Amino acid sequence: MAARNRMDVKVCLDAHGRILGERRDANKGRVPRSRACPWTKRRGVAMDLERFFGEGGALSGALNGYAPRPAQIQFARAVAETLGRGGVLLAEAGTGTGKTLAYLVPTVLAGKKTVVSTATKTLQAQILDKDVPLLSRALGSPVSATLLKGRENYLCLRRFEQFRSQPLFRFTADAAHYAVFAAWAGATPTGDRAELLGVPEGFAPWRDVCSTAETCWGGRCPREEMCHYLRHRRAAQKAQVVVVNHHLFFADLAVRASSGAEVLPRYAAVVFDEAHHVESVATQYFGTRVSSHRITDLLQDADRLAAPSRDLANRWGNRVAAVAQRSEALWKVFPRVGTPTRLKGSPPGDLVPRLGELREALDRWGDCLAPHEAESQDVENLARRVRELGRDLAVFSTAPEPGEVRWLETRGRGVFLHAAPVEVGPTLEQGLFGGHLPVILTSATLRVGGTFDYVAGRLGIRGPRREIAVDSPFDYGQQGLLYVPRGLPEPNDSGFAAAAAGEIRSILEASRGRAFCLFTSHRVLQAVAAVLRTCVTYRLLIQGEGPRESLLRQFQEDIHSVLLGAQAFWEGVDVPGQALSAVVIDRIPFASPADPLVEARVETLRSRGEQPFRSYQLPAAAMALRQGVGRLLRRIEDRGIVVILDRRYLESSYGGYLQDSLPPLPVTRDLGAVYDFFSKKAPT
Repeated sequence: MAARNRMDVKVCLDAHGRILGERRDANKGRVPRSRACPWTKRRGVAMDLERFFGEGGALSGALNGYAPRPAQIQFARAVAETLGRGGVLLAEAGTGTGKTLAYLVPTVLAGKKTVVSTATKTLQAQILDKDVPLLSRALGSPVSATLLKGRENYLCLRRFEQFRSQPLFRFTADAAHYAVFAAWAGATPTGDRAELLGVPEGFAPWRDVCSTAETCWGGRCPREEMCHYLRHRRAAQKAQVVVVNHHLFFADLAVRASSGAEVLPRYAAVVFDEAHHVESVATQYFGTRVSSHRITDLLQDADRLAAPSRDLANRWGNRVAAVAQRSEALWKVFPRVGTPTRLKGSPPGDLVPRLGELREALDRWGDCLAPHEAESQDVENLARRVRELGRDLAVFSTAPEPGEVRWLETRGRGVFLHAAPVEVGPTLEQGLFGGHLPVILTSATLRVGGTFDYVAGRLGIRGPRREIAVDSPFDYGQQGLLYVPRGLPEPNDSGFAAAAAGEIRSILEASRGRAFCLFTSHRVLQAVAAVLRTCVTYRLLIQGEGPRESLLRQFQEDIHSVLLGAQAFWEGVDVPGQALSAVVIDRIPFASPADPLVEARVETLRSRGEQPFRSYQLPAAAMALRQGVGRLLRRIEDRGIVVILDRRYLESSYGGYLQDSLPPLPVTRDLGAVYDFFSKKAPT
């Protein structure tokens, strides 16, 4: 990775796939080529794409067994056109079309600094560990690409030194892992939390040693030159392709909108892969969130800062104690709720005075800190955090603004207050999609009901846009089958779980295990699992009985095992081959109408005279259903069946819309056809 970070490459190809033009190496200067690059004559990239992807081109020389795919070239042409003209491209590319290279190649050929934003770590790893090296081999020069994560993913050397001098552990189990952690922290060249092995994901001291905007000293830090986060940022500033996740991208967009600061380096184009997640992630970053954890962290940092200095402890000790007391009183107001609960209208009567008391205590602490901010960066940062917390708490002292939704959530010991826009589309239209910046949104599931209208409307893409849809190379008629049983109760019926378990048992007998069972409810999942344990001999892997990645690894290794999972397994799972031959979906994945955001969006659409079910709830369910079905066929040689246990898929008035949104799998309601399908090629 380090070598790629040092190189900034521009290349083009001749008719035989040979490299023309020049490359620029930050360490060695300019390396001339023997012939002038035709781009200098303002030729387009389209012909270069044909040469790159075509028969006998650069890609065929770097990839054994390569055969040109017309759909991939078509997609790449659309990306190149958007990069050249600007504006928005909505591009759906089914599994197996090679969409990642289809947008990376024109991006590199065009020479634009581009941010590639994804939803999953799996796709980030594929881009940087597989696709970029392949592209580099094909071009004959390293492609300048790097990964940038949110700063909380990186170790702060200064904070680690402070912690090491006086390690304090919230939980006894953390102390047992400290030696492994400390050895890694003292030797890591990257500081990336993902490379810390042998330490649980929930290792609490990480919050005390990671890099955060609130605790960063910036230019005053004595370890600035060795800072892991800054080193990754510098690499991102030099790279042509910067890979991030959606959370970091929209954190940057929100910061730019509110303060003019920036998290990401300036870019000339954006590619959103797994773009069906954009609305949900963006919504999180254009609102306000306050939590009990946030206040606890603030108080702990204050205690840690004051511990070595009696003077500091004397200055604000009483102020900190007052904030702690008022905070405890505030969070006791809220009930422990199992699901997010919407906060409507004026705040409850006992909430307003508690918020006021906490804000008043914060103001007094801030007044105490203000005269001493110039004394140290830590005091300055602490004072800023106190002021920001007071401002954010003030949001919840009044009724929601028009177009805003608020809700309460409790997880573990934490209490969270959220405020978010009901619709994020207008904000994205103004800040992202309304200009000439080239923005490519791609996914295997962007269309529902056969059009891009739903995703375009939700994201605020109102102006002219380009659209392209390229299908998977799969022969669905030969490779798959979709089975919808007859006679099952409605999903909300009390007897559904038992009936579904019986149907799944029959499916597993036909498929010999090798099945992925996806549920919309943990309650139904557990009920079905309890039945299957009594009547199925195949190994059952149940969500919650092990880490997600561990369960997936066991599923792949034990070919005849069966995995039962809920929301965490509907996306980002790629299990090609015999280990996955059946995907069973318990019901159409409609979002809960009690979810605060869903409820508020339904109200907003209804107030505009729209039908929320047709314009929002049904398309959202269709998109989620496509993601679940998409777990089945991952490679051209895969075969398998999809089972939808919800009879509404075929029997409801809106079933046709759902059917138009899914791949063209042959449909049957005959269990015998399922057995016949598997008998065509007996499982091993």
